[in-house]
Amino acid sequence: MLVLGVLLALALGRAAGAPRASRRPARPRGCADRPEELLEQLYGRLAAGVLGAFHHTLQLGPREQARNASCPAGGRPGDRRFRPPTNLRSVSPWAYRISYDPARYPKYLPEAYCLCRGCLTGPLGEEDPRFRSAPVYVPTVVLRRTAACAGGRAVYAEEYVSVPVGCTCVPGRPGEAPAPAPSP
Repeated sequence: MLVLGVLLALALGRAAGAPRASRRPARPRGCADRPEELLEQLYGRLAAGVLGAFHHTLQLGPREQARNASCPAGGRPGDRRFRPPTNLRSVSPWAYRISYDPARYPKYLPEAYCLCRGCLTGPLGEEDPRFRSAPVYVPTVVLRRTAACAGGRAVYAEEYVSVPVGCTCVPGRPGEAPAPAPSP
């Protein structure tokens, strides 16, 4: 009889909304990031093309990024054994900076920026203000982390962005004052 009374009391307590003791403590409902290998596979399928190759071949370390590049106007190196990279031999030279976004895959993305306002078209490589250096953009896809969570893992969505990959020389507009060079 005593046992029946205890069982009846427990049943009435649950029906009345009394809190239940759970066996397991509640775990936080955080959203873990996807494994790097999986993101790389997804990104590889989406970004097959120019930027995919560009992203994997350009390996800039902190030393290259920290260097303060400026317009190399007014002459070329006298030592013929030294051959600078293509981006510095161009009449519209450029350098790279690394864009970092923790909510994007790839998190690190190289972006080109022009070193000169004008173009190095003079006989000795002087800067000519009648022309201007302009960035060349390539459309590409990145994976953007969303606020959604599926199966305890973060959800990524495709996002299309334009990334500057180099610079080219274009004629200045008539009456246009030369624009200041962007700072690195």
